[in-house]
Amino acid sequence: MSVYFTPEMAAEYQADGFFLVRKLFTEGELHQVTDYIIENVINSGQLPVVQPHKTDRFLREWGSQERFLDLVQPLLGPDLALWTVHCFYKPSVTGPRTPWHQDARYWAMKPVVTASVWLALEPVDEENGCMNVIPGSHLEEICQHHQVDDEKDKVSLSLEIDNQKFDESKAISIVLDTGDCSVHHSHLIHGAKANNSGRSRHGLVLRYMPTSSIRTDGDLYLARGRDLSNGVNVYIQD
Repeated sequence: MSVYFTPEMAAEYQADGFFLVRKLFTEGELHQVTDYIIENVINSGQLPVVQPHKTDRFLREWGSQERFLDLVQPLLGPDLALWTVHCFYKPSVTGPRTPWHQDARYWAMKPVVTASVWLALEPVDEENGCMNVIPGSHLEEICQHHQVDDEKDKVSLSLEIDNQKFDESKAISIVLDTGDCSVHHSHLIHGAKANNSGRSRHGLVLRYMPTSSIRTDGDLYLARGRDLSNGVNVYIQD
C-alpha cells in the first residue's frame, strides 16, 4: 500500500466520498509543473483547459507518477488509465463560481467509475474559491441537473443540481495548502464559490479509471497494469 494512502483514507472515501492528503508534494517539487502549465496552458488564453494530456506527453507522464497511482489503486484496482487532466485556474477577483454538480453527470463512460485527484498548486481556501462538498452524497444516484446560462450567471459549468435535491447546510470546505490534494468520488456533489479575492486559485485535476470501464473518446492513457476492456478502449501511444 502507498506510503501516502492509509486505512483511514479508505474508510473516509467509502463513507464520505472523499479524503485529503497533506503534502503529497513539496512546494519545490511543484515548481516545474506549475511553470509549465502557466507557460503552455494558462497563457494560451483558453480557460478552462480540459484534456491537454491528449497532445502533451509531459502532462501524461507527470500525471502517471507512482504517488498518484498508489493513491487511487486501492480505490480502483491495479489496472489504471489516466483519462483526463484539467487545469483549473480561477483568476483573482473575476474567477466564476462552479455550480453544484456531480462529475458523473458529464462523463461518457460505462460504468462510471473514477477517482479524481485535485492537487493545489497554490493555497486554496474559502476566500479564493475552494471546492465545497456534500459528504456522503456519492452514495445516492445521480441527481437531476438543470441548464444554467454560464455567461449570464457567471459560472464555470453549464449544469447545476436542483437545490431541493440536497442539503447545502451540510457542505464543508476543502481547504488545501500548496502540494495538498483531495481525492473524490465521481458521484460526490460538489461546487465552488466565485473567487472575489486578490489571489488566484490554481489547481491541477487528474482523473483515473479502471481499464475495465469503457470510454471511447480517445483520451485514455494506460498508466499502470493492462487493458481489461477486451480491446474496446484505445490508448494514447507514446
